[in-house]
Amino acid sequence: MPLASLAWNARPAHAGVVVLVVHGGAVEGRQPNRVWSHNVIRMLPFARALAKVPGPIAVARLRMRYRGWNGEEASPLLDARWALRQLRAAYPGRPIALVGHSMGGRVALHLGDEPDVGLVLGLSPWIEKGDPRPGAGRRTVLIHGDRDVICPLWGSRRTVEEMVAQGREAALIRVARSDHAMLLRAGLWTRLVTEVVQVAFADELGRAAGDGGHEGREGHDPASAGLDRIDAVVQTAVHRGGILDL
Repeated sequence: MPLASLAWNARPAHAGVVVLVVHGGAVEGRQPNRVWSHNVIRMLPFARALAKVPGPIAVARLRMRYRGWNGEEASPLLDARWALRQLRAAYPGRPIALVGHSMGGRVALHLGDEPDVGLVLGLSPWIEKGDPRPGAGRRTVLIHGDRDVICPLWGSRRTVEEMVAQGREAALIRVARSDHAMLLRAGLWTRLVTEVVQVAFADELGRAAGDGGHEGREGHDPASAGLDRIDAVVQTAVHRGGILDL
């Protein structure tokens, strides 16, 4: 029987925040996830970028046993709970960010109320009606491409609208001209993930609350203006919530 595994991209002696990166999968599937499986590899650039975030950050990637959710068995939840126990043992009491793509996003939403989880960051998340949502005191940010035909954008929009109406901290960042696999505008996706984590855990990472990680920018050239727009969207998503566009 295959086993779940953790791979660390950053494992300092002391961490201000711990990030668990969770890959996607399928509705059903008993095929084991391999190190080279495309759904596993897709999250590697995010983990590597997060590991380079300035400040005391630990980053681990979960490789789940099976490709599928597999109905009521929900095997990814068992694997993710195991991973969270490993993270809490390694860094007791430190806040945890769950970063999940597709099925991994569904995992993150299900486990948003687990001990020490402070941020749920869902990328093109698969969301079913009736799925649990993180409760009060937990921040949820969903990022979704408007060309996603596998997990349509409306699922994330409905979820965030309902959470906001219930007084929960939730935001949706809609990425124009991007797909489910996050290959279109891939650099933007990576930047959004790293900046959401930095802004959400500014205190733990020793950063100023308004610092989006672009020290030393000067002038108002188009590239700088684009970065400023990303910064503004991320700040709003984390601190105010709602639905935003990029």
